[in-house]
Amino acid sequence: MYPVCMGVFDSETNENWIWFMQLVRQAIGSPRGLTICTDAGQPVMIGVKEVFPEAEHRECMFHLVSNFNKKFHGKVFDDHLWAAAYSWNPYLFEQNWVAMDIAKPAAAALRKWHTRLWSRCQFSTISKVDYVTNNLAECFNNWIKHHKSLNLDDFFDKLRQLIMIMWNRRRKVARKLVGLILPHIIKKLNAKTRELNLEVVESSEEVAEVTALGGSGFRFVVNLLDRTCSCRQWEVSGLPCKHGLAFITSLTNARIENYVDSCYSIHKFRAAYDQLIPAMVDKNQWPKSDHGFFMFPPLLKATAGRPKTERYKGCSEKKRKSCQHLCPICKDYGHHWHKRKKGNPDDIAAILAVR
Repeated sequence: MYPVCMGVFDSETNENWIWFMQLVRQAIGSPRGLTICTDAGQPVMIGVKEVFPEAEHRECMFHLVSNFNKKFHGKVFDDHLWAAAYSWNPYLFEQNWVAMDIAKPAAAALRKWHTRLWSRCQFSTISKVDYVTNNLAECFNNWIKHHKSLNLDDFFDKLRQLIMIMWNRRRKVARKLVGLILPHIIKKLNAKTRELNLEVVESSEEVAEVTALGGSGFRFVVNLLDRTCSCRQWEVSGLPCKHGLAFITSLTNARIENYVDSCYSIHKFRAAYDQLIPAMVDKNQWPKSDHGFFMFPPLLKATAGRPKTERYKGCSEKKRKSCQHLCPICKDYGHHWHKRKKGNPDDIAAILAVR
């Protein structure tokens, strides 16, 4: 997670999201390969379309599935919808899509209402980001959930401190790193090389055909010079796929780190956290300013009940009903331990011995 800019508004309207996206554009511009991933909310999608029309706009697969499951259900979607999202290759995506399209006409609704990019086979090869969900936003929400009750000035000051601590910690880590590529990336790729069951047929020192032994028997073409594979995983993620790893490890004196995109390099990691976040005194010592007008606090909308501190869970997430007892044996709700529906009988005996 790398926070870029932050803003606060009272409600998610078209005007508010356009205002926020305009500030984002002032902060980062519109770099080549810019990718923005949002949920299916209309205001945020309109904001991205108005301010960043040239950006690659993706839709979070988790929110897409949550909205889709409100109207359509079935094993065919459980088996093929997520598989279609994780498909790197258009051919594999089409296989999953045809299975859903034949089973039910619900795929037409998916094609009509979810027009943003949500499958890896649709992602461009510039940004080197292969996420199909917007989990980073949930990580940020979890990061700040204990500070949301603060006043805005105190909240932003606390958020600045959290970011300052994170940057300083990662800056210290970056100073200790040696080599070309981040160690956890190399460790991940080395682990993949131990599970390969592929046949490599070289066409030259840079090009080879890699075939899966058993199972699907798919064959892909790997080009080490261009760092490409016909499965598209290498181009989209910037990391060698298993077909590329099979070819690289079959060569003498070939090093995996030489075929990893520079965005995973230690140099880029250091540059990302090289700039210092200035330390500040408390707000009582801030300079007094006079803008020629008095800014009143925003008008708050009256809501029933206690203010919410937790996010609203989706329809597909498991929810706990209030006032239900947690069984200490099977860790399920709705019954006591002596009426448990599942669990180890030895656990029952242990509880009886204690009581």
